[in-house]
Amino acid sequence: MKKVRKLLLNTVCAALLAAGASAHADIKIGVVLPLTGPLASLGNDVNRGFELARDLVNEKGGVAGEKIVLLTTDVPGSNEAASQAMRLINRDGVKVLVGSYASSISFAASQVAERNGVIYVEQGAVADDITRRGFKNLFRFIYPASELGKGSAQYATDVILPKLGVPLEKARVAILNEDSSYGAAVADGARKWLKEKGVQIVDESSYSYKTTDLSSLVQRLKSSNPDVIVACSYTPDGILFWRQAREANLNVKAMIGNGGAHNIPDFAEALGDDANGVFNAGTSAYFNDSGLTPEAAALFKVFHERYEQKFGRKPSAHSAMGFNAMWVLLSDVLPAAGGVDPDKVRQAFLALDKPVGSTIVGWGVKFDPKTGENTRAFPMVDQWQGRQIRTIWPTEFGVTDKITYPLPAWGQRQNVGQ
Repeated sequence: MKKVRKLLLNTVCAALLAAGASAHADIKIGVVLPLTGPLASLGNDVNRGFELARDLVNEKGGVAGEKIVLLTTDVPGSNEAASQAMRLINRDGVKVLVGSYASSISFAASQVAERNGVIYVEQGAVADDITRRGFKNLFRFIYPASELGKGSAQYATDVILPKLGVPLEKARVAILNEDSSYGAAVADGARKWLKEKGVQIVDESSYSYKTTDLSSLVQRLKSSNPDVIVACSYTPDGILFWRQAREANLNVKAMIGNGGAHNIPDFAEALGDDANGVFNAGTSAYFNDSGLTPEAAALFKVFHERYEQKFGRKPSAHSAMGFNAMWVLLSDVLPAAGGVDPDKVRQAFLALDKPVGSTIVGWGVKFDPKTGENTRAFPMVDQWQGRQIRTIWPTEFGVTDKITYPLPAWGQRQNVGQ
């Protein structure tokens, strides 16, 4: 009987030790993204990028032999962000959270992370105020919204308007944006640049991204008759605006978006050839990889090939940004930190020093210790051509120098870029 008890005790202990070892063998990363609701399209794109990065790292043995597990929670909007972040921290014990692409979600979730001593990694939310709070545990890969708005306006003043033969003092520009902190900051960055250059802003309009009708804004723009529209939208509202612009026959010489709607495959899928000719300032997934380091160029090819194999679709810029942030976290930061201890992860983030061209989105990586801002991120400029988005600036990343100015009339855009 004693032998049987001893055998049973040994068996139970072995099982408990095995269970403990198995539990320890996973590195848990919390993910907060809008996977349902009006922001779901891009949220799911980001998540696909996260998942592919996890897969590739796990195929190579994970981090120090431990597999990466993503604990992903759906956060449709800012109202759910704090509670879901708390759940991941308190119930699941995560020490690193990654999100979220939507600025309102990022602002709330990162505040919870900071309060609880947890690292928050932001891959794509651009609102300026996210990194203005003095948080020590927040690291954002992407450029701020004001730089994005400035970048689009600068491309308009430095390239588009001269190509159109319109002097800056005679140019007419309209600004259109959804009214979250993201859209407002992009509009503010564009406004400041245009005013500095003496360009007349003939209309400024904002709206809720949840709207189902933008026809009144379209008519307002027809009345103000701008040469160029600088627009900042999420996916459904950006597509809605351009559809209603087509229905109302709103014609402009150029339209330049700022990510969100205007650099993802859904835009061309919804609008066909009428997407052609539209510019976008933002992150690109379709640029000339000769501007990358050899290591990054090789990863760029793997990313595109494996993404299409896994998901049966081409990646959007948001998928590329999601992959980039998760890849750097899992391949550079956590190995250097030896795990997920927040103090060590913070130091590993601050020690990163990757030059421009060393990531699959073209950026470098160097975080400002005061803000957590990546000082080597920058927007590219693309134009839709042949229902494909094609990078045109910076020139070292450009895939074509055939750029169409001005924007052809509705129904006549099939030859843009030829």
